[in-house]
Amino acid sequence: MRIAYFYVAAACAATPVAAQVIAQAVSPPGANSALSGVVVDTVGHPVQYAQVVVVNGTAGTTADEDGRFHVAGLSAGRNVFEVRRIGFEPVYFEVALRDSVDVQVRVSMHANVRALTTVEVDEVREPLKRVGFYDRMAQGNGHFISPEMLAKMRPLRATDALMNIPNVAIDRRGNKSRVMTANMRCEYGIVIDKVLVGEAGSRIRTTYPDDLVSASDLYAIEVYPRNRGLPLQFLGMSHEDGCGTIVIWTKQMLPR
Repeated sequence: MRIAYFYVAAACAATPVAAQVIAQAVSPPGANSALSGVVVDTVGHPVQYAQVVVVNGTAGTTADEDGRFHVAGLSAGRNVFEVRRIGFEPVYFEVALRDSVDVQVRVSMHANVRALTTVEVDEVREPLKRVGFYDRMAQGNGHFISPEMLAKMRPLRATDALMNIPNVAIDRRGNKSRVMTANMRCEYGIVIDKVLVGEAGSRIRTTYPDDLVSASDLYAIEVYPRNRGLPLQFLGMSHEDGCGTIVIWTKQMLPR
C-alpha cells in the first residue's frame, strides 16, 4: 500500500486552510475512490453529525459521534466537498482523487456566532421556492410545515414541530427522541438539507433529529408517511422507505 502525505487548500468563510489531507491509501484495482476522515472544531474536539457532501454531486454522508466519516463511490479527478453543521461556518475544500484510492482528511470547523439578519418575506421564501417546497405543498402530497407555521408554533425541540402530523409518533426516551410511525413499528427516514442523516439501527443513531437540529434552526419540514408523494430525489435514500421520510430544511439556506 502506498501512502502520500500532503496538504490541500480549502475555501471557507472563516478558515483559509480547513482541511488537511493525511493520506491516500491505494486500494486494489477496480475499487471506487473514497474520502474518509474526521471533523473537529478549532480546539480539536470532534464535531458530531457534520454533513459531508460532494458539491454538485449526489454522494454524501453524516459524521458519527466521534466526528468520523466515510464517503465511498467517488470518481477520480477533482472533487469539491462541503462540510456543514448547525452552529458552524460551512467548509469547502477540493481534493484531486486518483483512481481507486481512499483519501484521509482532517477538517477543522469554526463556530458560527453570527446571528441571522432580518430579511423580507420574499427573501425567506426564495430558497424554498428553488428546491420546490411550495410547488409540492400546492400539490397536496404529504404534510408541510412552512417558516410561517414554525414561527407560530415556537417549538422547544425540533421534534415538537411534528407532534400533530398524522401517522407520526414521537418516541421519547430520556433526552432522545425517535420519529416513528403511529403504530410504533418502524422509524421514518430523516433527510436534512438533501442529505440522508443515517439509517435506523446503524452505529450512528441519527434518527434522533433533536441531536442534529435545534428548534431555532428549523426552516421548513416536509413529511411523507409511507413515502406517498415523496419527491424522486429522496426516494430510495433510506432502507426505511416503507415507513416514510421526513425532509427537514434548515436556516443554512437563508441569505446572510
